[in-house]
Formats: sequence, C-alpha cells, structure tokens
Amino acid sequence: MKKVFSVIALVFTAVLALSGCVNMNAEINVVGQDKTTGVVEVTINKENLQGQSLDEVLAATVDTAAMEKEIEGQWTYSKVEEGENVGLRFETDGTKTYTQLADAFKIFGFQFGLADDGKEVTFSMPGDKATVDQNFTEANLEVNFPGEVTSNGPGVVHGKAVTFDLVKGAEVYQATGKFDHSLLYSLVFGGALLVLSLIFVAVFAPKGVKESH
Repeated sequence: MKKVFSVIALVFTAVLALSGCVNMNAEINVVGQDKTTGVVEVTINKENLQGQSLDEVLAATVDTAAMEKEIEGQWTYSKVEEGENVGLRFETDGTKTYTQLADAFKIFGFQFGLADDGKEVTFSMPGDKATVDQNFTEANLEVNFPGEVTSNGPGVVHGKAVTFDLVKGAEVYQATGKFDHSLLYSLVFGGALLVLSLIFVAVFAPKGVKESH
C-alpha cells in the first residue's frame, strides 16, 4: 500500500510530476510530560525544478488558501533553502498535548500514539499508517525524548532520539524514552539549600552581632 501524505500531495503534486524525487523529514519532540512539538520538512533538489524557482512553482500550482485552511490552528509553515534543496517547513503552532500532536500529524498521514507512566514515554505507530509514495527518495521520522532512549524497533538511536526510515518500512515503529527530571531535582535541591541558608542566617546572625559588641 502506497500513498502520498495529504498536505504534501497538495503542495507538491506538480513537483512530483516534474521530478519524482522528494525528501521528507519529520520530527516528534517530547519536551515534557504531555508536552510536545512537531516538524515536517519537505524538500526537493533545485535541479528538478527545471529552471524555475520554488516561488514560481508554488504560485503556479498550489492552492495556498486551501493548504492554509487545512493546517490552520495546528501548523505554521515557511520556505526553506538547504544547500541544493528547497522546500517547505511545517512546525506545530505552539506546544501540544500528546492527543493534539497526534491529531495534527494526521494531516500528513501519520497515525501514532504517545503515552507515559510518569517515568517513561512511549511512541508507537503501525507501519501501514506511515506508508509513503514511491516518488519519495527519503522519508524519515525522528522521535526526540527528554531523556535516555530505553527501547526502539526498528530505528537508529542517536543520543536521546530515534530515527525511523519510512521508505524501508516496518510492521510497527516503536520507541520508549525516559523523562529528564534532573532540572527538577536541581531546583528542589537548590531550594532546599536556600531554605537552609536562610535558617542558618536567622539562627546565627543575631548571636554574631551580639558578640561583636
């Protein structure tokens, strides 16, 4: 089963016809418990635009009003130029809950779930819910966790992130990562030290003043 993500198809129908080579890179960023952001970037090599600029192609082929209506309240977008590649970058309109992010990504054909137990957060997506059109030469999904990755399959782990190759495909994409509570612990520890310091000053400062007289 092959399909083109709906918004990408809306934007790149003519581009796909011109070149048949489109790259897609998506990101799911878990920034905290039930707090996420997302990115979808679609690019094409300049040479495949047959001498036209991206602006010219988009102006001639894209119903911008229809696209903006479809992503309204969920995504913002901007044009990008990365070396020899040009395209569009979609970013979530602010921080979203797990459910809100999943709903936003459905626009691009992704159907995944995020859940946590307070210590770890788990990402899961059936492989048949992330199929890509044969015209995509690259289609990657990166899931970034606040802390250490504890399990994944199948994907490549780098630091606190897991990258899935959607062109290769899989029965299911899954990854689990820890929350990073180090900042919270630092704040608690720092607060405790501050309280102890204030108590120390309150108890010993008057005695010191008295003895100095």
